[in-house]
Amino acid sequence: MQLRQVHLSLIALAVLIACTVVPQVAGAAKPMGGSGPNQVLLAAASPFEDLTEFALANDTQGMRQALKTYGDQAAAVDKVLSVPARREMASLLATIRRAESKGDNQAVALNSVEAYRVLVESLDPNGLVVPTQVSKLDYVGFKLKVLLAASPPDWPAIQTTLEAAGRHWHELEPRVSDKGLRDAVKTVLAGLHQATSAQNAEMAVFAAQMDLALVDLLEGYFERAAK
Repeated sequence: MQLRQVHLSLIALAVLIACTVVPQVAGAAKPMGGSGPNQVLLAAASPFEDLTEFALANDTQGMRQALKTYGDQAAAVDKVLSVPARREMASLLATIRRAESKGDNQAVALNSVEAYRVLVESLDPNGLVVPTQVSKLDYVGFKLKVLLAASPPDWPAIQTTLEAAGRHWHELEPRVSDKGLRDAVKTVLAGLHQATSAQNAEMAVFAAQMDLALVDLLEGYFERAAK
């Protein structure tokens, strides 16, 4: 019964989000208030979001276009990354290209998500309107989608990812004064935990999609607050 109640809460939340979220244009960097190195990193992160989605959809042309889009920015990105981050990005890109050439789209998606993580973890939080924790919650949503797309889903990795989501939200929550938005995030996190405990992949996929939608709402919340 408790699982059903959480599921119904997620459905109600989905309806609310559908009436609120402004759709993002594929390939466009999200307007998160970055400048200088931050803007370079944010622009470079967007192709990896697209690459993850294209890989999950088995869209070969889309994957190649997303890789080209990042390739056009790679030199600028290398200039603003730390040496360890630059090395990790190079390793991830090599793995992505090998996986793409072999048709291993699950590996493309998983490594694309990690490339996105490297970029957002390299952001300077002092130069952003939207806190880095929002981007990290975005990463969580995408990683969950990838892990859940595996057959069977990697439930231990999903649990570890959820624990990271809880830490990101714990850091971010005091900065969100909108009670409705806070409650929405808590509902999604509760739904993800319930679905994971029950190993209910369908519900977990739904909740992960709600996480990604809430990221858009959180971005809008902080952008409006900064005006």
